[in-house]
Amino acid sequence: MDETTYSDPRVIALITSRFIPVRVDNDTRPDINARYNMGGWPTTAFLDEDGEVLAGLTYIPPDRMLELLNRVNEAWHTRRDEVRARVADVRRRREEREQAPPEAGALDAAIVERIRTAVDAAYDAAHGGFGDAPKFPHADALRLLVRAGIRDGDAQALARARFTFQQMAGGGTYDHVEGGFFRYSTTSDWSVPHFEKMSEDHGGLLLALAELALASPEDRAAALAIVEPTLAYLDRTLAAPDGGFYGSQDADEAYFALDAGARAQRDRPYVDPRVYASWTAGLARAHLVCGVSFDRSDWIERGTRAVDFVWSRMRAGAAGIYRYYDGTPHLLGLLGDQSAMALALLDAYEVTGDPVHLDRARQLARLIDERWRAPGGACFDVARDHEQTGLLGVRTQPLADNAEVAEAFMRIARLTHDEYYFRVADETLRTFATTYEHYGLLAAAYALAVDRLVEAEPEITVIGTADPDIAPRTRALHAAALRLPLLPRTVQRLEPGRDDVTIAQLDLPRDREAVAYVCVGQVCSAPVGYAGDLWQAVAEARSAPAY
Repeated sequence: MDETTYSDPRVIALITSRFIPVRVDNDTRPDINARYNMGGWPTTAFLDEDGEVLAGLTYIPPDRMLELLNRVNEAWHTRRDEVRARVADVRRRREEREQAPPEAGALDAAIVERIRTAVDAAYDAAHGGFGDAPKFPHADALRLLVRAGIRDGDAQALARARFTFQQMAGGGTYDHVEGGFFRYSTTSDWSVPHFEKMSEDHGGLLLALAELALASPEDRAAALAIVEPTLAYLDRTLAAPDGGFYGSQDADEAYFALDAGARAQRDRPYVDPRVYASWTAGLARAHLVCGVSFDRSDWIERGTRAVDFVWSRMRAGAAGIYRYYDGTPHLLGLLGDQSAMALALLDAYEVTGDPVHLDRARQLARLIDERWRAPGGACFDVARDHEQTGLLGVRTQPLADNAEVAEAFMRIARLTHDEYYFRVADETLRTFATTYEHYGLLAAAYALAVDRLVEAEPEITVIGTADPDIAPRTRALHAAALRLPLLPRTVQRLEPGRDDVTIAQLDLPRDREAVAYVCVGQVCSAPVGYAGDLWQAVAEARSAPAY
């Protein structure tokens, strides 16, 4: 529209004389996008002085824009009372819906099965992936399939996830010269992409690949062949010097059609130099989990640096995490930045064993509970003190962000054995138990969280000091626990002296070192001293009768 509509002198003159134009960047203001998007980007919305919507469309060519500008202007000046009455009716109906939210429902495994059915129904057997063109990756749906394959032995689910990655990475949706996934495919066979590369998308896809790698040595090798050039691209092109990751690289179709030699003669497409908290947190998780799955300490170190960057540069104490950073941080109050960072901190804790990450995750969880969550229910997308201009005063409860919140609280509960976190996770997920089916395939993140709440998952606790004679065996047990083909699972490394309170809460002996304990539900194993015995201990704990 910049090249066509907004460059047309007639449009420029009419907007300048009759309207107040406001340009909004979706990446920096997802809260505005969530309320004013008219079905796609770009969105053109016409608002009254209170921020209520009068009209709106997506792409508008010049002649159509002239017609629409004149119609809106005429209606505002000749039928303003009628327009205000219609807007007031829309506001009234919206307020009625807000005052009668859906009732919370029960949580059980049937929810996961129904969402899995929606995922299967959307699966494209010919080309992999879900739905028709335009085709998006849907990383959460892929993770749901991988989990079913690894934990439940569902060979079809695993084959579908495997085939989708083969098609995506083997086709036009992957950059075979520089690495990295393009935004989406404009065709159902992944052949013609929209060439933008988003840091937002890579976090979930890399997480799914790292989990797929746990399925078998063959899957590990195939996943590594995709992960390695993808992380190389991210660290070469989207890595910020201080530890974060830049937002995206522009969709330059002509550039990405070139081979390596021809690209070397041209400037690379523009990179958005802002660091977005939730996207950097997602890539931090990707580096950490890929580092575990593929035994790459450099990836673990890079993920830890990204977590530390967000915490040190993009945090405002009791106000939580900022949205983006361009030398200084901007925009507080968005739930998605808090939930994504909480999960990144928890991954950093599980992988490194450094308790500072768990302490920070608990700090963030308390803030989410205080500033975003409705009493006894789910979280709103913006904090209580967020700005109230126009529809920003209408708070929503996004399913995906709340699924992340619930997962974070569940993980903290299993790590600290504080039942309050379980209760918050339960209340959060129950809020959507009567409405999740409306989301179809897009409820996959909710299914992952519900599944984690209703199923007993293996919890592996490794205990050992930093003593030079003990530390190597402790590290070996910890690394082996992280690489077990278990989805989901909780892994924790504790140090006597430093973590005595947690060890006492778990009712574990302090005088046994370089040992691991495996618990599933109420059943726990004898101490395991060798990494090779961990899988047998998990199998025995799973099969033992509960008491």
